[in-house]
Amino acid sequence: MKVVITGGGTGGHLYPGIALAETFMKIQPETQILFIGTSHGIGSSPIPQKGFLYETVTATGFVGKGLFSRMKSILSIPVGLTQSLQILKRFGPQLVIGIGGYVAVPVMLAASLLKIKRVILEPNVLPGLVNKIVAPICHLVVTTFEASHAGLHSKRIKRLGIPIRPEITTAVQPEKKEGHQTLLILGGSQGAHAINLAMTNVLPFLSHQKTRLTIIHQTGKNDHETVSSAYENAGFHAEVHPFIEDMGVAYARADLIISRAGAGTLSELGVTGKPSILIPFPFAGGHQIENAKAFVTAGASLMILEKELSGESFSKTITNLLSDSEKLHQMSTAARRQGNPNAAEDIVNASLGLVTKGAV
Repeated sequence: MKVVITGGGTGGHLYPGIALAETFMKIQPETQILFIGTSHGIGSSPIPQKGFLYETVTATGFVGKGLFSRMKSILSIPVGLTQSLQILKRFGPQLVIGIGGYVAVPVMLAASLLKIKRVILEPNVLPGLVNKIVAPICHLVVTTFEASHAGLHSKRIKRLGIPIRPEITTAVQPEKKEGHQTLLILGGSQGAHAINLAMTNVLPFLSHQKTRLTIIHQTGKNDHETVSSAYENAGFHAEVHPFIEDMGVAYARADLIISRAGAGTLSELGVTGKPSILIPFPFAGGHQIENAKAFVTAGASLMILEKELSGESFSKTITNLLSDSEKLHQMSTAARRQGNPNAAEDIVNASLGLVTKGAV
């Protein structure tokens, strides 16, 4: 069987795609996988390092752009469609899966014209524009949140969750010193400047915690040196990384996580059952705020808007949670109810049923 996976270049798109590809290979080792992205996304991603084939097509973003960029985006669709048709004819897949991002538009349109089975993944509470456009021509739409269904026009929608990296589900929590806790700070694969700045401001108010608190912080490249120096100067034991390679171990060690509210990260929080403080990215079209609200309503997280971050109040939120083991346990239990550790297997099996039997 041949499968095409198409999506944007961010970690939130790539890692679910890689997890799906690896699961296809596990269930059907003879499966051939091809990723299709843009030259500035997938081409520089971990996909080639994983040994998967990849090709690129022309596609540019539309949402949040100026008039010129929007016109450029619209004009790029016929070019991307022609390229996608050529790639799909040459590769000959039985299935195309869209995992988000504007590159999915020409690829899914081409798959429709060639009558190839089509599946898309919608990880957010508020469906993205691309998935709204292509959902009506897909045979299956997979969601994470029940609330997403109202915004997607499709005859076949299943809430199966979003695949996460297998190393995250298999990591084992190491032994800890009694009374010692670990705080994990994430800002997405590129880091988050506002969260980095907030943590440097919060350190003076957390000084009483420094002897029993380890901080693991993914900063992104730009803020790495500044944040590292701030922790060192404040006397904290901190492990500061531009990018955390082994996220499974990082999650396993964490007692509390501070993070953006991207759908991929929330899926990981659900599967690992980690309590969290969510700081939604304010320029994500409301997606992250709605994602965070879903976890807050479930009792799995607290939410702080970026504009409300301040050193003293932020430190009180962190300290109050770390000192309340019962609250952390309740949040952990609630988080697990939001995750599906078998999402990749469920999606692959549904996709295989779609191809072999014409039904999910």
